[in-house]
Amino acid sequence: MKNKEKSANSQFSAGVSFQANGDARFVSQNVRDIGSQFKAKMSRMANSPASSREGFAYEYIDAIDQQFNLGGGYKVEVPDINGKNSPDILIKSRSSGNLVKEQQLKLNSRTADNAANSGAYGKQEIRTPKGQTRKPTNSKVKESNVSTSEVSKGAKNPHQANSKYQFKAAMAEIANAAAIGAITGAVAATLMSSLVHFLAVERGEMEIDHAIAAVFINTIEGAVIGSASGGLFAAIPAFIPALIPVLNIISVPLLTVGAFQLVNQVGEIIDRHTFAKRNAVLEEVHRQDAAFFESFDQQVMAYLQS
Repeated sequence: MKNKEKSANSQFSAGVSFQANGDARFVSQNVRDIGSQFKAKMSRMANSPASSREGFAYEYIDAIDQQFNLGGGYKVEVPDINGKNSPDILIKSRSSGNLVKEQQLKLNSRTADNAANSGAYGKQEIRTPKGQTRKPTNSKVKESNVSTSEVSKGAKNPHQANSKYQFKAAMAEIANAAAIGAITGAVAATLMSSLVHFLAVERGEMEIDHAIAAVFINTIEGAVIGSASGGLFAAIPAFIPALIPVLNIISVPLLTVGAFQLVNQVGEIIDRHTFAKRNAVLEEVHRQDAAFFESFDQQVMAYLQS
């Protein structure tokens, strides 16, 4: 790939990946929001009993974990307690805002079983941390992905627990953008390279097997360029969220400029192909004319010498 094509591909991939990475960016943002609530809650409860701190730590850590695993289609919330049976976690559809699930979290299996049997929480799902010696016996009790040891560590060091999930969400956001960038870059590179090399085959300048190999290499190169561009561009908002509005504005012209440059490259390729074919026709006509006049001259000389 030429430098201009690489630059256009890079800009186009970065713009596309940023625009298409909204769900992963939302997950990362909501993980940060829940984490901020978590740290503030633990700070206010610094002098509370360990069991109380662990109970709230479980709510926030499990909410962060669920947001990370559910993806951008859902929004996980930890509402303030406004009643005895109020839910600990709410899961809503991000697109419609409709409530999908209410959850009540209990620190141990026995309490969770009793809560499920009592029916006091209505349709709320009862959840308990995993890794306990006594497993829940009630089918209505669901085991969390978060373990009892994670809850205990989170209550003692909320900053560390929060940082771990924020880093995971940021890495997932970057990886998702890199994957989108790789696909975009590969598609753009394949189209450009196919146009260049298969037109060369049509002109008789290249064998078909060499053209296929060249397109394959360019596709890999385009995927690498697109992945790097998308990942690097996504890394900025993943670690500096304050820049998201600015980058959201920048990404649109970046996408547009990259697309324009690629289209312009297509025009140049077609122009070069047309020029080469016209030159080939002119050269063939010239060759035929030269051969005719050379033959004519030979016939005249032969006549004069006879």
